[in-house]
Amino acid sequence: MIKNDVFVVGIGLGGERVGYDFQQRNYGTYLINGSGQDNKTLPDAKNVLVLEGYDGLAGDRKLAFNALKKNKSILQKVISIEEKIILLVATGGGTTGSGCITHLANILCERCPDKIICACIMMPRADEPIKKRLNAYDTAKELIDIPEIGSIIFVNNEACNSDLNKINYNLVNMLDAFFTDDSSSSVSNFDDSEKLKMLSDHGAFVIAMRSDYKTNTQEENNGKKVTTQDMINALTAKNIFLPVGTDGIVAHIGIINQKDNHIDEKEIEKAIGIPENIFTGNNGNVNIVCASGLGFPIEYISNMGRKAIEEQKQRIEKKKSSNFLEDLEELEPETEIPVKKPANRRRQVSLDLLCELD
Repeated sequence: MIKNDVFVVGIGLGGERVGYDFQQRNYGTYLINGSGQDNKTLPDAKNVLVLEGYDGLAGDRKLAFNALKKNKSILQKVISIEEKIILLVATGGGTTGSGCITHLANILCERCPDKIICACIMMPRADEPIKKRLNAYDTAKELIDIPEIGSIIFVNNEACNSDLNKINYNLVNMLDAFFTDDSSSSVSNFDDSEKLKMLSDHGAFVIAMRSDYKTNTQEENNGKKVTTQDMINALTAKNIFLPVGTDGIVAHIGIINQKDNHIDEKEIEKAIGIPENIFTGNNGNVNIVCASGLGFPIEYISNMGRKAIEEQKQRIEKKKSSNFLEDLEELEPETEIPVKKPANRRRQVSLDLLCELD
């Protein structure tokens, strides 16, 4: 297994939560944030690195550079990580996470060329605020533009009815199964070097996991084994990731068959594309199919960015048109006519009463 070669760096609240879940499974982790309020939500978290002087970045991800520059001790800790694989995790729509993850990825790729640097970003829902979608677009573009980075995992926060706890659980559960797999057979094995190869592929990474047994038991699922079509659906449609592109670009496919199950490699190829190689293992604890070096979900991310920009333009135009008062027509000054004010009989009565008090 490659678990002991993996170190997770969670950045910002969303990244910290995923990192914390890995921490609970005994992975090496750093949790980076400047917000005291965010950090209070994980009171028993370990290895929390605080961006001193930056209690949140107020929606401006450009401040992340200054935050890291003034907290060089955090940078030193990150570039001193000993594990072979460093997984950076953040929400694309946030500020601290989205702003820091690309700087950390660039620095690690430059200073640690012998390591495999991967990234995982949670992409916002279509109905989230404009700024969050623009942040996510910029983050995705900056990560994609780093040629030395390995696999990038694009998580879709619209999955699981936008239940973030469920999305995070599924993400960590599947990656943990991949990292901890130590299945072996006399037929073929998906070994550690092949897993490292997949993680080093520059491109999108997706994974699907299904079991022949009922959850948390070894009781057979009414005698039904997971089929190849089940795995295809889990990999391409019913999953927590942004949609797999239809361009057929894929570097490697990994398959782990549970016990004596058999996932059809050719059918997986038809659904995803023809890879350079397929790595297959048997006698696994669960059925796993993963793909690396996939074409990036450019269309999805581009549409999200364009829609956010269009909404931003409309918002600015509305603000311009409603932010001033027009000059009114000037009127000729009115000639004052002396008017004799009628006597206020009620006031006079009141004054008469006042006089009686004197």
